[in-house]
Amino acid sequence: MDRIGLIKRIFESVTLIDTGRKWLVTKGLERKGRVNYFAGLNDALNAFKDAKIIASSDLAALIISELTFITQELQLCDPSDKETSNSLQQAVRSFDDALLALQIVENADNYRIADKTHPHHHKHRVKDMPKDSFHIACLAHRTRIGNMLRTPGINMAEKELLTQRQSNLATARAVYLKKQKAALSNEAM
Repeated sequence: MDRIGLIKRIFESVTLIDTGRKWLVTKGLERKGRVNYFAGLNDALNAFKDAKIIASSDLAALIISELTFITQELQLCDPSDKETSNSLQQAVRSFDDALLALQIVENADNYRIADKTHPHHHKHRVKDMPKDSFHIACLAHRTRIGNMLRTPGINMAEKELLTQRQSNLATARAVYLKKQKAALSNEAM
């Protein structure tokens, strides 16, 4: 799958969702709003499903997909909504850090050095691997999405998208954990 095409699909789906939400409350555009909103949710769901499928061969594509989604949401967020804006800004920073960790874990020599900078207490480990910025970003975002899933009145199509995104984060962590284990498996070398 083409990473650029995947990111384009995510970008376009968020635009449709946003336009749909705005038109839903605009007299005379309600029907078009509903169509755009649900088309955007469906397109995003399918793109995130595709991202999950390729995660084992292109984990960065899955993370960049989520980063694109939240970056687009941040850009479309009402400037007066400080709480949401701050949360999305933190998520963007976390995923930027996660991508840096992903680059490092793919070089075993560098990751062995990085591992020495992480505490070895079980609170700071995931299955004996460093609980680094990749894990932290996924855990924090999973919590963020979990909070959205508990919002009363959210429609089932949006819940399905949120559930898929949450599932993608679990997949990302599992794939990343395998990369960590591979990078640290030859520590005696």
